[in-house]
Amino acid sequence: MFASRIWTLLLALIAGALIAIVLLATDLVNRERLENATALLYKESDKVEISATLHARKRLDVILTAAADEDVRKILAEVSANADKAASAREKLLKVLLEKNTAFGKYKADILIAVDSKGTVIGQVGTNPHSKGYNLAGFPAVDGALRGYVRDDVWKLDNEVFLVAARPVIQGGRYVGAIIHLLTVNDKLATELSPKVLLAFFSGTDIIAAGAPDGQGLTSVQRAHLAELLEKTLADKKFREKGYSEVERFTAKDADFMTVYALVHGEAASNDVGYLLLVPVSLMATPTEFYEKAGVQDINKLPRELLIGGIVLVVLLGWLWNYLEAERPVGKLHKAVTALETSDPKDQLNIYKFSRRIRKIAIAFNKVADLKMKAAVESAAGAGKSIDSILGHPGEGARLSSASFKFVEATADDIPDAPPAPTAGAPRPVSGPQNAVAPPRPIGAPPPPAPTAAGARPPMPPPPAAPPAHQAAALLPTPEEEQAYFRKIHNEFVALKQKLGEPVDQLTFDRFEVTLKKNRDALAARYGCKVVQFQVYEKDGKASLKATPVK
Repeated sequence: MFASRIWTLLLALIAGALIAIVLLATDLVNRERLENATALLYKESDKVEISATLHARKRLDVILTAAADEDVRKILAEVSANADKAASAREKLLKVLLEKNTAFGKYKADILIAVDSKGTVIGQVGTNPHSKGYNLAGFPAVDGALRGYVRDDVWKLDNEVFLVAARPVIQGGRYVGAIIHLLTVNDKLATELSPKVLLAFFSGTDIIAAGAPDGQGLTSVQRAHLAELLEKTLADKKFREKGYSEVERFTAKDADFMTVYALVHGEAASNDVGYLLLVPVSLMATPTEFYEKAGVQDINKLPRELLIGGIVLVVLLGWLWNYLEAERPVGKLHKAVTALETSDPKDQLNIYKFSRRIRKIAIAFNKVADLKMKAAVESAAGAGKSIDSILGHPGEGARLSSASFKFVEATADDIPDAPPAPTAGAPRPVSGPQNAVAPPRPIGAPPPPAPTAAGARPPMPPPPAAPPAHQAAALLPTPEEEQAYFRKIHNEFVALKQKLGEPVDQLTFDRFEVTLKKNRDALAARYGCKVVQFQVYEKDGKASLKATPVK
């Protein structure tokens, strides 16, 4: 029985090892799948950036045919020289734009706009084709195109998000306007930009477009879950600083995904417009899924002959040990007991022919036999028979039985930007059209006297010197005095901008005050000053401000 026990122990150890291997394999497979999904997300995120860049480049290329069209150039040159000609030239311009837009093919614009040299819309086809007269100056992409650059951007207008491409229109060596190409961000575009991984664009916590590389988009449950995650992600300070998140696991009732979030590169980023990528992950819940998900090709790769042979060998060895240590000794005991039927009543089993447990059985058998014999003798004596008549006389060939002998068994001059610059390589958020505020311009001295002749301006006087430090530090202003001072600077700045013909519609005091305070704090921290003075002056024909730290 010793060999059988060792064999059983070996089989138990092998079975335990196999179960441990299967459990470890399940964990390893799940971890590998999560790592592969994470690597795929980073890879596809780079591909989306490249695809968006190439898509913008292609749109810039196709609108060249509209920007270079002779009729478009002549019309925009005439309108830029004389705005009164816009009404008479508009119909012809719209016809040309419509023909060109149709010829763009798959890159056809949802909105194609032609603006004059001041950014005023002269003609528009696509959505709201009769829209005209509004001005797009102030948008970086439009301003860049009017200065001769090709630009692409992302805009959020009302509740829609657009990919924007802008190209200048040149006539007679002058920039006479620009062509603006707008493409709506929708499900089709998302699928085109990411054909392998589900790409979804969001605006705030709303999913505005979702690709469907596998033919299936986001379910309502997934959209609701993503809205919760987006709210949390957009509130994360690190995400806003970097412009992208780390890979996260997203689990819904009907799916398990790995996801990563990023803000778009463009004006719309300040309006919380971005995109996310989803990669489904199929994790093994139980080890039996190895067999449930195995295909025919997997089964055919198994070494069937070796497996069958191993099973047969294990069974045969088990049977062999069982025969040698159980069946054969029991059979031998049975044979010996049967032989006693025809032997002398005094004969007993030879215990030395058996081993271990069978020997114990033989010993017990002999003891029982002795007791039975003794009881029989006593019974005979009580019936008048003598011991001699049962066992015979001592001299009549008395002999010892074969069982008679027994033995003992053994693991840091312009107002500086207050917030820190984003880290290298990170996506850079840009203010969007809805909330766009022109960046703070250089700040300086009061405006010079009015020009003495039409079209000519006197030389710009140098900025006035800062007051002595002891005067500024003698008395720190109270909050009321400081606000009155800021309002005085604001009034001076607005007056100068109006005098110079600059727009002041969005230059509210509240936003102006926030900018002054932010830069005041930045200069105070940089130079250790107690007072910062602001001065209004004209610089390069534009209203400017100058901040002077006073210790």
